[in-house]
Amino acid sequence: MFNITNYSDHPTRIGYTVYRFFEKERADYFEELLKKDGLYFESSIEEHENTLYLYGVRKGDSKKTMNANYLVSAKFRNKIIPNIYLRWGVIIFFIAALAIAIIGAVLKT
Repeated sequence: MFNITNYSDHPTRIGYTVYRFFEKERADYFEELLKKDGLYFESSIEEHENTLYLYGVRKGDSKKTMNANYLVSAKFRNKIIPNIYLRWGVIIFFIAALAIAIIGAVLKT
């Protein structure tokens, strides 16, 4: 089954969730957040074609671990439009289009 999240139920321990990370920086930051919250976790590294960092966390701590997972995603996210000039160009274009639409609606009435 296709899974787009980086977590799933532990395959052998019923009360645990496993979080997967493919980059060491993300895994280290996740571990730092878990330690900061004082959460119990188990970690493992699988080295096949790609290195996979695994963290097993109790399901009872799911609210705090999901928050940590979101913070990891937020810290390492990429911008949708990486070029600053293109990004501002798109913003200005949409503001201008909105202004024209508002002016047209006001003048029509």
